[in-house]
Amino acid sequence: MAYLANYFKRQDLSDIDVVIRLPRTETTQQVPKDITSPPLKRARREADEAADTDPLQLSSFPAHKLVMFSTEYIKAQGRHWQAQRSASDTCQKDKSRTPGGGKNEVTERFSVHLTIDSAEQLPAAEAVIAAMYRVPGAVSTLQQQQLVHAVVIADMVGVEVATEQAVKSLTTAAQSEQGLSAAALEALARLAAWPACLLQLLPTVLKSAPCCSIESSRVEDITAAPSSSITAAPIINRSMQQLLLGVFGDLDAACADKQLKQLLLSLPLPALQLLLSSDQLRVASEDTVLYVAQKYLDPYTVYEAEEEEPDFNNNLKLYEDVQAALAQLVRAPHLSHFALCCAALTHEPDSNSDHVLDGHLSQVQSLLSLKQTATTEQVAASIGDLEDVPASWLLGPRQIVPLADGVRLEWRLPVEQMRQACRDSFAQQDTVDIICPESSAPIGGLDWQLYVQCVQQGGGTVVGLYAGPSPGQLSRYMWYKCRFTVTWGGEQPLLCSRWSGSSNAAPTPGSRSRGFDKLFELDPMTVGGWDEAAWAAARLPTSGDMLLQLHIHSVG
Repeated sequence: MAYLANYFKRQDLSDIDVVIRLPRTETTQQVPKDITSPPLKRARREADEAADTDPLQLSSFPAHKLVMFSTEYIKAQGRHWQAQRSASDTCQKDKSRTPGGGKNEVTERFSVHLTIDSAEQLPAAEAVIAAMYRVPGAVSTLQQQQLVHAVVIADMVGVEVATEQAVKSLTTAAQSEQGLSAAALEALARLAAWPACLLQLLPTVLKSAPCCSIESSRVEDITAAPSSSITAAPIINRSMQQLLLGVFGDLDAACADKQLKQLLLSLPLPALQLLLSSDQLRVASEDTVLYVAQKYLDPYTVYEAEEEEPDFNNNLKLYEDVQAALAQLVRAPHLSHFALCCAALTHEPDSNSDHVLDGHLSQVQSLLSLKQTATTEQVAASIGDLEDVPASWLLGPRQIVPLADGVRLEWRLPVEQMRQACRDSFAQQDTVDIICPESSAPIGGLDWQLYVQCVQQGGGTVVGLYAGPSPGQLSRYMWYKCRFTVTWGGEQPLLCSRWSGSSNAAPTPGSRSRGFDKLFELDPMTVGGWDEAAWAAARLPTSGDMLLQLHIHSVG
């Protein structure tokens, strides 16, 4: 396909034109239309004038359908042409039937349009099209900020070869001793949302960022982190904060996406502090910030059983430092009543304390008492009267974007795994649990899981389906109420709205979960713990996967 490079921007054998233009806005000046000429002549004149004078058009050059129609983005425009041509052919046939109608065939040349956000992106747009023609070095020779634009445009149009070249070049630049240029970082920071193909670049960018190379855990120090130019440092770190917002700016959406959540929780601590300290962060509630901080802290937790290990004291000090840094990011007065109760009641007797706000437990308890007795305005006015509260408690709410209708979780459970669990339960005369390997996005500051339980009742196996907070998030002394819907195997959804708590017994999956003890209303399966005929008669799948769906509507 290398021969195609010889035809880039060449008139030879071209059959379409490529027009690169800016998006139209309401403020674009409208030129008065010609309403006196015949329709066909008027259309041709308007097309010619648009090609010459359209202020939105940045570039136009000949191209070839063979190349351009290799992407769905351009091919969709071609389908629109076909509809126009069919309508035109019908019009011509009708005209030929009228008296005096003569032949006046006009060869039309269609254009495809590539709309970009600004004139600054023009070199990148042309480079992406050049990559479609396999022009050597079309993308890799761009300046770094243009490489960022090329990734976005190539991802939009669907030109994988251009995407790969641009990401590779950016990664190489980021790994170099100089790192990415300030212009490239600024271009990344201006992205409203990052294409998925660009996410692999983020760890490399952060590794060399000034804010991630200091040891201080204070947000003020991170924001003003030193760099080769002292005066440029705050600007660079503000750009880094905007860059992080472009990736994780919708925090709930980031938590709901497996790849983004993994990337979020692997950020260097200073980068997470920059992100969670921003007023521009969009969240369903402050509970989501608390959830992210807690998930980030969990891997640092140390236990008394590790006390004899040589690194115990160092690990404990690291845990305390991370906990103190994260606690400064949570704007506790804006937490929901449920999340605040969880934080206030999380400390259990004779156990290690591992909640992100445990260092401010007395203040949290005072805040909970205050919020139960005062109005919102009174709470805001009284926060300063509480002793030693974090500075974040005095800040206002973030950009609140409420959840449309709770959170959801899907689980495809292999029927063979279900069959084996039922048989194992029968053979062992004991309960067997199958726990969903994934959890939902957070609601109420917790994520939620589904699990199936096979128990022995009436001489056979009975299957139940349950939902509850993922293990380790909730004190066993904490009661809660949740409203959720479950769907099993595509059947009608079943609504559950119940109180839930746990006894003083050791925590188990069922101790804080609620659901349906006998979901299918099947008689106990007594033949080896599994009755294939009864399962099939209930219109349940006997092979493949069974789809289980959880919808948490509210938690309180």
